[in-house]
This record gives sequence, structure tokens and C-alpha cells, in this order.
Amino acid sequence: MMSLREKMCSAMEEKFFKALRKGWHIITVEELKDRLDREEKIFLLDVRELDEFSSGHIEGAVNIPIHDVPNRMKELPEELDHPIVVMCLSGARSAYATMFLRVFGYNNVKNLDFGMSGWMNKGFPVAKEV
Repeated sequence: MMSLREKMCSAMEEKFFKALRKGWHIITVEELKDRLDREEKIFLLDVRELDEFSSGHIEGAVNIPIHDVPNRMKELPEELDHPIVVMCLSGARSAYATMFLRVFGYNNVKNLDFGMSGWMNKGFPVAKEV
């Protein structure tokens, strides 16, 4: 049986997602590469573990593992409209972080579709320093 808290969260989540337009939370690797090539100011948030991040990440990305995001919010842009792209290996963990940030008040946050796997499969550059 669901607790009152779980019921409330479920109802809020259902209302929240119904109000969003399709694809609100996705950016393709090609779109991100194009925006970075144009030197747009985008906060890149990589939510993988440090060893994953060290093995290859997008230049300029900030590594905050998914389980640390709620405790490290001060490291994110103060401006809630600032563009943020969240990534992990496949796009699954980053989807959760994207939803969390959206609920927290960030309204210009996107999940990198297919994550770093998609980025690397396209042969886009990766950095390996930490």
C-alpha cells in the first residue's frame, strides 16, 4: 500500500509530466556538439562516477555523481535559466538528474540523448584529465 507521501509524489509527478511538451528534456549529441562549436555558454553536468568520468568526458564538464547532486547544488549555476546539459553513459541516470533539476527550479535543463556512448560513437572529442 502506498503511503500518503508516495501518493502525493506520484500525483505531482503525473501532473508535472503531463504539462511538459514532448522532448522537453532531450538534446541530441549532434545538437550539443553544434552548440558547443558555437561556443554557447552551457553548463555540462556529468553524473557518472569519477572512474567513468576519468575514462572520457566532454571538455569542460563538471563531474557530480548522481547520488551527490542534491548535496552539491551550490556548484550548479545560480541562474535557473542558464542552459544545463546533463549526461551519463547511456542517458538513464542523467534523465533522473534532469527531472530532479527541473523540479528544483531549473527550466533550461536537457538530458544528453544516448549519453557519452552516443557522443563517443559519433567520434566526438573526449577529454581524459580530471
